[in-house]
Amino acid sequence: MTGQNFDACLDFVRTAEGGYSDDPKDAGNWLPDDKGGRGTLIGSCHGVSAALLAAWMKPAVPTAEDMRTLDLATFDAIARSRFWNPLGCSALPAGLDLMVFDFGWNCGLYPSASLLQRMVGATPDGQIGPRSLAALASVTMEDLLSQLDPDGLSILHERLGLPPSSGIGPEVRRALARRDGMGLLMVLVLSGMQTRDYRAKVGFRRWGRGWLARTRRRTETALAMVSAAAVREAATPSWTGQA
Repeated sequence: MTGQNFDACLDFVRTAEGGYSDDPKDAGNWLPDDKGGRGTLIGSCHGVSAALLAAWMKPAVPTAEDMRTLDLATFDAIARSRFWNPLGCSALPAGLDLMVFDFGWNCGLYPSASLLQRMVGATPDGQIGPRSLAALASVTMEDLLSQLDPDGLSILHERLGLPPSSGIGPEVRRALARRDGMGLLMVLVLSGMQTRDYRAKVGFRRWGRGWLARTRRRTETALAMVSAAAVREAATPSWTGQA
């Protein structure tokens, strides 16, 4: 599995989120007061919201300067303990770890975990544990192909070097069997599910263009991770332990 992908996934999140932002129209930039009101504008940094930094620094109360100067070590620690570990990303295949981690960072733990669970046929309770991982390990190519949307199928054909008219027939199945087909399918199916989830959100009219662009970048990067992992696996000697 791919716990070593944490740094690459974190770099993706940091780049996607950008640096410090104090946009007053973004609710995540406000630190609520004791009565639950809007409170103080301290901004966000690398996607770390005001509320998240406050929970991390408690009982200290963060300031705008704390947020503006958020160091990478703190960002790393928050990401690992509040998102990467709860989502079980170290136990996920390469590429799928980024899909789950980045969507979770952007939309929350429950939405990200439950989409993965729905994809593999596990109970969508938002908790990635042994049952979800067992369902992931037992999901079949046919299970995934049945969930692939037209956009995902088009990308799959392109990745496999097949004409768009190939549909989902023997030629596609043979090509998938020759490559890391399960990794490709999991990323593409989950990408489609995440896209549909974004489109259903209340803020889609305002933020949707950015959400969809991020999903495309997330998917492209995840597919590259799948390919890189397949190359590494093919280059790793297989030891039998025999004299």
